[in-house]
Amino acid sequence: METKNTTDQYIEYINKKILLFIDYKKLQTSYDTDMVYAKGILNRLHEAMAGVYGSEQLGSEDGDDGFVVIPGVVQGRETGKVCLALLDIDLSSSGEHWGTAFLVEGGIISQNEAYSKDGGEEAAEMRKMIAPYGVYDYCYTAKIPDDIHVRINQLPVALLDVLKDFRNYRALLTNEVKVKRSVKDRLRDAQKRADAQKNLSNRGSLIESAAITL
Repeated sequence: METKNTTDQYIEYINKKILLFIDYKKLQTSYDTDMVYAKGILNRLHEAMAGVYGSEQLGSEDGDDGFVVIPGVVQGRETGKVCLALLDIDLSSSGEHWGTAFLVEGGIISQNEAYSKDGGEEAAEMRKMIAPYGVYDYCYTAKIPDDIHVRINQLPVALLDVLKDFRNYRALLTNEVKVKRSVKDRLRDAQKRADAQKNLSNRGSLIESAAITL
């Protein structure tokens, strides 16, 4: 029986359901302010991860023969800048980190593609977008007991702050915002129609009263 590749399933799910509907400009602003929207997006990615992989605790049997893509946070060591990311982790080699895709205002920027020798001008533009992060520390939302590379008690305070309470936030995606607005608009229109009908009825009563008086 062929083992399902949950890594591919996770990537497919978040591509269709989450990444397309992130307000990346708002996300970038969130990094520099209260992190509320960023934490809400991280929670959405984390919930999807737990749902697709089957748990938030992962081991070498998960993903694509132990290779997983999971949500996390990075912080540039020189700048202190924080950014959400999708991390490539090899669970078959004690959690070795193989790559990072940064979620920035310009979208999702793969570090590997940004530093590709054949990337040309496009790769150069990508490097500019992720330059503020430079050499960075990283952490993820999953629980990986066998990882020997990430030590929670040695993480920067900014990363610990995100991990501490990101589950308390849930960001609205852009497609959900549109739905919410359309429902609100329909309710507003219904109220306007009801008010208009009431005004017409009142006017009718006034006309009838005037006619009786005459």
